Amino acid sequence: MLIPALASILPAFLWMIYFYRSDRYAPEPKKLVARTFLVGALVGAAMVFSLKELPFYVSLLTLAVFVAPFTEEIAKFLCVRWTVYNRSEFDEPVDGMVYATAAALGFASVENIIYVLNSWASGGAEMGVYVLTGRAVLSVPAHALFSSLWGLALGWHKKRKTLKSSLLVVLGLLAGMVLHGLFNYLTSENLFGGLLFLALMAIAWRGVFLLIRKALKPDVPHEAESAD
Repeated sequence: MLIPALASILPAFLWMIYFYRSDRYAPEPKKLVARTFLVGALVGAAMVFSLKELPFYVSLLTLAVFVAPFTEEIAKFLCVRWTVYNRSEFDEPVDGMVYATAAALGFASVENIIYVLNSWASGGAEMGVYVLTGRAVLSVPAHALFSSLWGLALGWHKKRKTLKSSLLVVLGLLAGMVLHGLFNYLTSENLFGGLLFLALMAIAWRGVFLLIRKALKPDVPHEAESAD
């Protein structure tokens, strides 16, 4: 089972490289990003086992659409808030996105290991590969996208520290929870619907991210030097 477990981590690692490289003007320290990823994985392991202790009368749909999105987004948020928020390196909205996705992908890697190993054990290698492929394309990037909403807001709040920016963090968290729940519902009803929803969200996220990065260009030292 070692090879399936290692393969389960690979999608999160590859997506982490993508999100990390998005912050190309002032990349975050790799050690801090790796530490946030690890904390997210540890919290993910704790969350997965704690959710199993819920009362038997909580349906799987309720768990997926309401309980999991609320608890998981809060847990990932606290990973970033307690791990790197007070560090001097955390000084731009894009930094919040990088650290939020790191925590989310660490969290998702643990979920991947559990789901893939369970499916591998119950349905064989073919089922394990099927689940791994589906989660690599859907669930893993979904975790990162939903958390990036409050991550960008948290980074903005770190820079501004106003009441308006505080409310933006709350709205980012709520948006992440709602979209997370909607995604879980769509994928439970229709896999294609979940894929379409995630694709549209990724396009919207990319547009917002590019606008924010464009707005921050004058504040980036590398850009200022090249302009001179």
